Amino acid sequence: RSRFFWFPLMAMTMAVTPAFAAGVTMDADPLEGSSLRIDGVPGEWPGRFTDLRESVQGNARSGDPGVEGKIGYDEKNLYVALHAVDDQLVRTKAAGPDEDHATLLLAFPRGGGFVTHALDLYPGQAGKTAGVVKSKAGAVPGSKLVEAPTKGGFTFEAQIPWSTFPESARVRVGLRAALRYTDVDTPGRVHAVVATSTATEGSALPPLPLESEQGLDESLIRAKSLSRKAVKLAYGNVSGDDFIERVAIYGTNLTIVGPHYRGGKQFYFGDLGIADPALVTRLELRDADGDGHEDIIIQKRIGAQDAYREILQVLRVPADEAPVAAFSHEVAIKTKDGLIANQVKIASAGRGIKITISQGDSEGFDPDSYAELKQADMPSALLPWQTIKSRTFQWKATGFEKVDEETWSPKKAVTTSKSGSVAGSGGARAAASGPPAPPPPRPPTADELLDRVYALYRKDRGVGQRSPRFDFVTDVAGDRTPERVVVHDRDLVIFGKGFRGGTSYAFITIGVADAKDILDVTSHDLTGDGRAEIIVRALLHATPSEEVGGESVDRYALFVYSVNGEQLTRIFAAETGRAQGQNRVLGAVAFVPGARGLDIQLRAARGVGWNRKTYPFPQDNGSAGGLEPLRLPWASGGAQKYEFNGTAYQSR
Repeated sequence: RSRFFWFPLMAMTMAVTPAFAAGVTMDADPLEGSSLRIDGVPGEWPGRFTDLRESVQGNARSGDPGVEGKIGYDEKNLYVALHAVDDQLVRTKAAGPDEDHATLLLAFPRGGGFVTHALDLYPGQAGKTAGVVKSKAGAVPGSKLVEAPTKGGFTFEAQIPWSTFPESARVRVGLRAALRYTDVDTPGRVHAVVATSTATEGSALPPLPLESEQGLDESLIRAKSLSRKAVKLAYGNVSGDDFIERVAIYGTNLTIVGPHYRGGKQFYFGDLGIADPALVTRLELRDADGDGHEDIIIQKRIGAQDAYREILQVLRVPADEAPVAAFSHEVAIKTKDGLIANQVKIASAGRGIKITISQGDSEGFDPDSYAELKQADMPSALLPWQTIKSRTFQWKATGFEKVDEETWSPKKAVTTSKSGSVAGSGGARAAASGPPAPPPPRPPTADELLDRVYALYRKDRGVGQRSPRFDFVTDVAGDRTPERVVVHDRDLVIFGKGFRGGTSYAFITIGVADAKDILDVTSHDLTGDGRAEIIVRALLHATPSEEVGGESVDRYALFVYSVNGEQLTRIFAAETGRAQGQNRVLGAVAFVPGARGLDIQLRAARGVGWNRKTYPFPQDNGSAGGLEPLRLPWASGGAQKYEFNGTAYQSR
């Protein structure tokens, strides 16, 4: 179940290889709104100082130098406080490398690696020399360093503008840092160098987590005993203003953190619904919809290493909220019987991207015996015996839509076995002596376009010259001549040479709120009459009462339409999934051999986030809103089967 945690945060897409670093991690203290004064006495700093215990050079005598330090920040500045036990402070106006000074090493993630800055911080001597912060270019503009004497040494506070580091204009997450102190007892001669880390740059430096990252570490990583090494990691501007967020996977959780994410006061983590972090095969950030923000592209395997369904998803992060799935597609199926692995290509298209799912590798599965369940809430993987070679999707206004579909001659033919089973149907035709199966859906030929009838529909329904969202031909009515099936807006339309004399059309309006809620349309002979039924997957939206959260509920639905005479009728409808926020119940649909064609079986699959105790909706015992009820994973009774009675599917 995904969650938000609130923590005060004062504080180009990049992919970075996670790495462990040697040394001590220093938590950066948030100082926004504090009463901090740069007076050399860091008494108002919260928390404990960190010992500089790593010996870099020389041998520090016991307690000399004895150094501890802290790093803090607010919206405009970075701060360093240091307490040193050093019996002799060696300084000149030149502020050279062979004088007593501290060094801040600070690294910013960029372009798959890190950019490291080194600043030297020189305490002053009262009446002789002023404290100074220096880079390679000289004194740092806008910086300030004030020291104060203590027994046996000194303390200092330094203020460094974030603008000193060009990367900080967008990146203030995933930082790495170390503090060093160079002890010089004799002018020009270094006695010892101590540090929080012996590393000097990049990923070798320990992390410098800001407050939101500290909260993520405490509430997720340490609380669940996860490795601090992210399984996968990427940086990009996924939400809000121009600052970069850090998107990472820890264990089986997707996380988002950033200096201004959710107003700078939240981080996000949500369970990916996977059994093992190794089952995430892709994490990258791309601007999928052209809105100027990167979106999260993730590919994951649901199941185990040797038996899984692989899913490709595009997650958007709207207005600093939790990630929302904008696109989902199954791309691989692996069981003990075989493997089907589609190819995935993601390419730039205008300001966004286009996603092409195409035929890839396959082994083991046979079209005559293939009986795997289809996904209820997303398009299924392309099967090697289907005539579809590839599908291409692209963002259009409010969602991803199929913009192209290429056909091919399958390497594995669709056949009817001796037992009468239909290849690739997920079930079998009951009677081997029944009529031949209708052809699989394919694009219409020029002769099958029937432009005059199509123009009549366009005029009657006022759709103008808009292109249909789905368009294919197969045999759904009358003689063996194929009919054309198109979906315009919410209308499902059929016409053909052998239908209504080739002079008219039939249509029915699919019961969704918006055309984009029609997720997929295909066909198959379910009733065993040799004519194809039209199968539609869709999304329905509902606003529940405050008792169950008040947040919009998405209901995944399966509709089956058939031609009865010259009319289109709906012969089956069922809810196959339900989601609210990041919680969901995903059902499964199977078409199994029946006494008459194929029976439809609704099976419970799994819950994500919800369980028996937290699921806020009552179990539907009958049709709800015209839909057969969703099968819940924790409900008794197992699968529910429906058989065709000559008019419609009914439960049995």
